[in-house]
Amino acid sequence: MPAGGLVMQRAHFTDLFVDRLPFLDEILFELFDAPQFTYTEVFNIRNSTRAYEEITGITGFGLFPSKGEGEGVEYDSLLQAFDKRFAHTTYAKGFQISMEAMDDDIDGAITNAAPALARIAKNSIETNAFADFNNGLPGGTVTTPDGVTFFNNSHVLRGGGTFDNYLNADFDQGSLEEVINIFDDTRDERGQFVDLSAAILLHPPALKWRINEVLKSQLRSDTAENAINVVNQLGIRPIECKYLTEANDWFVGAAPSTHRLMFYWRTEPTTDHGLDFDTGNMKTKMTYRNSHGPADWRGWVGCEGL
Repeated sequence: MPAGGLVMQRAHFTDLFVDRLPFLDEILFELFDAPQFTYTEVFNIRNSTRAYEEITGITGFGLFPSKGEGEGVEYDSLLQAFDKRFAHTTYAKGFQISMEAMDDDIDGAITNAAPALARIAKNSIETNAFADFNNGLPGGTVTTPDGVTFFNNSHVLRGGGTFDNYLNADFDQGSLEEVINIFDDTRDERGQFVDLSAAILLHPPALKWRINEVLKSQLRSDTAENAINVVNQLGIRPIECKYLTEANDWFVGAAPSTHRLMFYWRTEPTTDHGLDFDTGNMKTKMTYRNSHGPADWRGWVGCEGL
């Protein structure tokens, strides 16, 4: 890191200001584009105007019982389910450039550092968001309101019993079909069927070849019998994510509008500039505030590769 309180000074860039390379053709500045946002295709995104947001649940009713002739109606009650608070976190980063470096930066190499700040902001947003998946498998720290990890074999149902949205399996045709069966069997807090369909398949780059082969082939890729690939007809969309840390983990989700993996924007990224009166140094900072996490496990199944 540069000395002098992290202020970028001419002495930190000797090739430009001190030695000045005589045959300088190009300054190889890191002007790479950040990967396109992925979280926008995965999370249920909402705006917030408060310090935190809270979600609570109310169950439905149980099944109708039979009623004998002349007998009274059996009455049921809605139940309070689980709740979760989303407290927004503030993120901030900036840079400073000395007055002299600004004056003498004839190449614009360091005075135009704002794009680099914006790129790392995108990477930071994605890294933090997808930690919900990286840390949501059994043994992780990301939990749903029932107190267990996001992906777990023992999600607690308020009306009694448990449900499973976790699979310990590498990706292949058979394991994907097993995940779809979990979607078809999804229950509410009273153990009753709900209608949720698999819509997206979130995966790391290493799995894209196999996943696209399974999702897009007209025939099954795991047999030579010319069997029709029924998965191809379900319309599940693969989403590649560079921020998933395990090469063999994969996740299947419902459409973002129908699940409750939340992402709240309290303040989207904003940039401010200013000159320090005493030193003349230019300061640039970017800040944003958000919160995210699962308010419910329904609509997601996590698969941990072997």
